[in-house]
Amino acid sequence: MIRKTPQSAWTARHYFTIAAGFVAVVFALGGALSPPRTPTIAVIGDRADEVREALGAEQADDATVTIVLLNRRDSLRHLPDIAELCWDACHSRAAAQISLTQMRFGATRKVVIFYLPDFAEDLTCVTIRAGRELAGLRAHAPSCQIKAARQPVWILPMGLGRIS
Repeated sequence: MIRKTPQSAWTARHYFTIAAGFVAVVFALGGALSPPRTPTIAVIGDRADEVREALGAEQADDATVTIVLLNRRDSLRHLPDIAELCWDACHSRAAAQISLTQMRFGATRKVVIFYLPDFAEDLTCVTIRAGRELAGLRAHAPSCQIKAARQPVWILPMGLGRIS
């Protein structure tokens, strides 16, 4: 007679729960142990000097927030690294302001693209919005130029995709 082996209490759900808990702990430790960074800014593109002056910020080489100002949407092809990061969000031309947040451990980077003709050359509104993007990762659109939409795109770490 063959004895019956007892049924294991470990199922796929248990293994998945342990794996998810491990990943959550790794992300929490990565966030907790990351040194705090003061946001630095780089403003590039058309009329960049005026916006940089209005923000009162100095140009940084390794910036945490990059503001890209474009008079023509086709000018994005001259910035291949930003065009690759933006991907379909920029090519659909759905919004006047596109905020790309690339999430990485201790090195989260944000690129904000403004299409100036959609703002009717109102640089004060662009400056207000750029200042709010600089202030935090989740910015609320100010009351100026309501017609100019903002489209946030979150780029997940480790090549996990994007959320827009």
